[in-house]
Amino acid sequence: MLYLIYGTNTNKVRAKQRELVGIMQSKQPNVSLYRVTTETWKDSLLEELLGSQGLFLAKYIVTLDKVLEDKEIGSDIIGSLEEMKESDHAWIILEDKVSAPNLKKIEKFAHKVFDFNDSVSVEKKRLLAFDFAEQFAGKNKVGAWREFIKLKEADLAGEEIHGVLWWQMKSVYLAKFSKTAEESGLTPYSFQKALRLSKGWELKELNLLLDKLVEIYHEAHRGGGDLMVELERSSLGL
Repeated sequence: MLYLIYGTNTNKVRAKQRELVGIMQSKQPNVSLYRVTTETWKDSLLEELLGSQGLFLAKYIVTLDKVLEDKEIGSDIIGSLEEMKESDHAWIILEDKVSAPNLKKIEKFAHKVFDFNDSVSVEKKRLLAFDFAEQFAGKNKVGAWREFIKLKEADLAGEEIHGVLWWQMKSVYLAKFSKTAEESGLTPYSFQKALRLSKGWELKELNLLLDKLVEIYHEAHRGGGDLMVELERSSLGL
């Protein structure tokens, strides 16, 4: 059985994936889960997953996570849609964007397609994330919380928010001990802003914060926490 979940609203895409997997696991608690990305892909992987022999004897759920963006892998996936449909296993394709030709092909074989494209542009949401990061870097708790609420309402993915916050705080860190923009590696504008914001931070404090940001990102991707929840805690606990 094949599913496609796609769209610019990454939070809703991931939420639908978790919902689908949860429903499947409730029906078969011991079902195996496999997450395939462009980094974990190998030439024989699709054949192994589609096959009924070898390592994969029991029913399982395969998440194909943003693999269509790679032309070679995408071609293999699109060419195997009918086999996925006829398989006893569950296949979930996750994408931000799907080209019109590929969407038409997937719709032909998919049991269900979920479209979570947002009316608010990703670029506009990213601008909100920069506003949040600047309030955070300025240690303005009220302002940071206000901007974070806007981000939640806009459904910007936690990964996007984290990436912008990491860049802002890394810039503040670099400006803290750099004499010039060239030395810091930042543009003159970014350096001047980061330099201003850095006055409210000690280097030890910045080191601890950057370590924490790395920790919550990896913990969330290991399934040990919710990135949005951890970012929300951070915005309240400056």
